[in-house]
Amino acid sequence: MKIFIDSADLKEIEKYLSWGICDGVTTNPTICLKCGVTGGTKGIKKRTIKIAKMIHPRPVSAEVTSDKVEEIISQAKEYSSWAENIAIKVTITDRQGNSLLPAIYKLVSQRVQINVTAMTTFNQAILAAKAIKAGQEKNPDRRLPDFISIFAGRISEEHGTEQAMRVLKNTREWLDFYRFQGIEIIVGSVRSRENVELWARSGAHILTIPPQVISQCLLAARTKETVAQFLGDAQKGLKMIGKLKRHV
Repeated sequence: MKIFIDSADLKEIEKYLSWGICDGVTTNPTICLKCGVTGGTKGIKKRTIKIAKMIHPRPVSAEVTSDKVEEIISQAKEYSSWAENIAIKVTITDRQGNSLLPAIYKLVSQRVQINVTAMTTFNQAILAAKAIKAGQEKNPDRRLPDFISIFAGRISEEHGTEQAMRVLKNTREWLDFYRFQGIEIIVGSVRSRENVELWARSGAHILTIPPQVISQCLLAARTKETVAQFLGDAQKGLKMIGKLKRHV
């Protein structure tokens, strides 16, 4: 299982790279704003290029800002030209619920790496996978994976964690049964360490985790207590060894 860091903060990303747990990064304009990015599209472009260079060859997802097919295609081509490891986030439908699969299929056909996002049902996930697979078949030598992002946190809020788990597991089983290689499931909207513990066992390929949740995953009162005990015992042991040496 991979972990994608949900952040546009360069220092945070560098930290998790140094920990060996950053397999990619996901961003959107809201995340960029929270991380202090200014300058509109130019600012987002500059920050995305910096992240792409920092984590290469790992992917960074950048989100289009339109739900109109032609505008999506135009933006996606521009964004993907910024660096070779940029994946383009495209929602599964527009605001009215109309399909954006035509844009997804066309972009994958033209070798643009895609992250289909904002999905909350099994049916959405398999339709997205079908469109991606058809686009990939236009380029049989393609090696980069494409992604389908299932928003498990939002499913849980409406239908409970069991339904979120069911959607994730069923999607993975479907992909494996029909041998859909080159498509990876991303779990989106991870909100707590309990989410990480549950959905890490769902069969999803990737968890997108915000930095604050990563910090929560490391916290455990008994671990802190044990570490303090270990260090205290070690210091006492060293002192005793020092005394023994002086008496020899």
